[in-house]
Amino acid sequence: MSTANFLKEINSLLPLFKPESIAIIGASSNPAKPSGQPLVSLTRCGFKGRVYPVNPNYHTLLNLPCYPSLKDIPDQVDLCIIAVPARMTMSALEECAAKDVRGVIIFTSGFAEVGSGGAAIQRQMTTLARETGMRICGPNCMGIFSAQNALMANFAVTDLPDKVLVPDYLGFISQSGGFGVAIYELIKEKGYGFSHFVSTGNEADLEFSHYLGYMATDDHTRVIGGYLEGVKDGQKFLQAADMALANSKPIMLMKAGRYPAAARAAASHTGALVGSEKVYNAVFRQKGIIRVENLEEFQTMLSVMHNNKIPRGKRTAILATSGGSGVMLADKCAHYGLEVVPLQDKTRSALAALLPDFASTANPVDITSAIMTQPGLLEQCAQIVISDPNVDMMIVAYWTEFGDRSNLDQMIRVGRRTDKPVFNLSWGPEKAVQDALQYMNSQLTPAAREVDFIIKGLATLANYHHFVQSRKKSKSAGPIIPEESKNKAAAILDNLSPGAKLSEYTTKQVLRAYGIPTTTEQLVTTAEEAVTAAGAIGYPVVMKIESPDILHKTDAGGVLLDINTPIEVRSSFRKLMDNAGNYNPSADIKGVLVQQMLPCGTEMIVGIGNDNIFGSTVLVGLGGIFVEALEDIALRVVPVSSLDAVEMLSELKGRRVLDGLRGQPPADKKALVEIIQRTACLARDFPGIAELDINPLIVFPEGQGACAADALIVMK
Repeated sequence: MSTANFLKEINSLLPLFKPESIAIIGASSNPAKPSGQPLVSLTRCGFKGRVYPVNPNYHTLLNLPCYPSLKDIPDQVDLCIIAVPARMTMSALEECAAKDVRGVIIFTSGFAEVGSGGAAIQRQMTTLARETGMRICGPNCMGIFSAQNALMANFAVTDLPDKVLVPDYLGFISQSGGFGVAIYELIKEKGYGFSHFVSTGNEADLEFSHYLGYMATDDHTRVIGGYLEGVKDGQKFLQAADMALANSKPIMLMKAGRYPAAARAAASHTGALVGSEKVYNAVFRQKGIIRVENLEEFQTMLSVMHNNKIPRGKRTAILATSGGSGVMLADKCAHYGLEVVPLQDKTRSALAALLPDFASTANPVDITSAIMTQPGLLEQCAQIVISDPNVDMMIVAYWTEFGDRSNLDQMIRVGRRTDKPVFNLSWGPEKAVQDALQYMNSQLTPAAREVDFIIKGLATLANYHHFVQSRKKSKSAGPIIPEESKNKAAAILDNLSPGAKLSEYTTKQVLRAYGIPTTTEQLVTTAEEAVTAAGAIGYPVVMKIESPDILHKTDAGGVLLDINTPIEVRSSFRKLMDNAGNYNPSADIKGVLVQQMLPCGTEMIVGIGNDNIFGSTVLVGLGGIFVEALEDIALRVVPVSSLDAVEMLSELKGRRVLDGLRGQPPADKKALVEIIQRTACLARDFPGIAELDINPLIVFPEGQGACAADALIVMK
């Protein structure tokens, strides 16, 4: 879907978030019922619009006229809430269509989540939405809350928050009603204002991605959060994520389903290695989406981001009242990728002038218990450290006594004076710590008691900042594939039968069309042709069996290396044919591939996979047998920028092999990056490719390029 069409879809959500009139089918005045809560909340909280209860059993509800049916309402209705039993829901929805209602929220459950009968009714809802353009939230959802117009079109958020310390802050989308509401309540207590809260339900029409796109373009939303179980349309999700990135809105998602129960079999290494969880992780990395493991981590990052003090780097200073706690924090920083950097001499001298001789001015700074006897010392030291140009952020750990807020006030002042994040680690008796955290939160000063949440959260935000800045600086448009090259590949790929497997020889023709270097080779059908080919290519040569039915040739004894004479060529030809016949007597043998023997280099794998949700993916990893033994791979969805490709290489555990180990020269990473991108172009232009393996791809020393030694394609 084009960006313009997706924006059009997003704009169609306006009746759900900014309606001027709302009808409630099945309305009651009982706030304990889903059918009653919206009516009570809308009237009590001052919804900026008209409300029409619909129920044939009442003449009035809460002093409002109650209509026997939707068609009896004399005015236009923008949004309709359906809160009737499942058996009545479809007819109510058809009433909405007849009334030209543009937005509908269906509370009612009993559809796709209960079995095939309910799923069939839900499909009718989807069809009606597509035919009429009416947008549906749900069914089986808790509805929508929007703060700007006191839109209480739900039965979970019943009142406007008592305190909002940070207004127009967080938009939250949840695919779980109950869990989402629990998250809403906990975050609301911190004083972080929600712009919107959406329970998506069964997503018969509108999906998670639609709401994500809406909030990405909403002026009143600064950060987007969500609980996600799965995406329906991967391309819409990617477009929404791009919109959020373009509008500088971080996305933080709790993604469930990390450990799938089953994996599919595949003909290629790529297909076997790529599962949905790996693809989701790749998408999150590629689009700068922050994956949050739990609510504590989520709240930690919210407390840092609300005032736009996202760490601009990983250089961290630690200020602690004991040496042991400082060392422990330094270890945690190293574990999560933060750098505990040396402080400038000027900074250390200023600290030494204030601290006792037994203190330490190195980072981590041990200011000792002197803060108990020297009022203002904590503030003075913290101000000196955070002002150090070598420092991007600071973690301060100190003991808290109940009722004593002097240290807290000092750190509140330090935090307000700097544009760098200062996080307070509060230790002490339970009651004292809880009181301190509540007080610091009321002053919008980041504070917590759990070390891992703090440090992991700060590291995650530093990574996010780096991601955003790198995208702003990147100018690469990637390789341009001429139409002639596309046509050459299309002549091979476009007329294949479903599930077709291409042999190495044919696959390499496709690769060469896309500018991916391959070995010089000839396909022969007799031993004498093999001798002629070897002479033309130049000894030594490699000989391989050529058959679309024998994809993993080494398993069949179908690869022979370092062949140096015509006599060896003839005997190798016979041996390959015999081995192939023994391995698979019914295999379609096209002949033998005589191929140049490449010089040594770093063996890599580059491949294409295909995900049911996000479409074509590109993979890179250590090649040869190591891809099976180590599964050390990096993954991205198409399209893949040069920056994406560079980051893929940096994610590999074996990346040091590319840099050169034990006297080996560095590999030509520039050539590897270009091949990754050209492979991505092939995946983009031919989405019918289910799997591609270039394995091994031999990457030569820096400046000498790379070459595909073996490859295969499997079509969908």
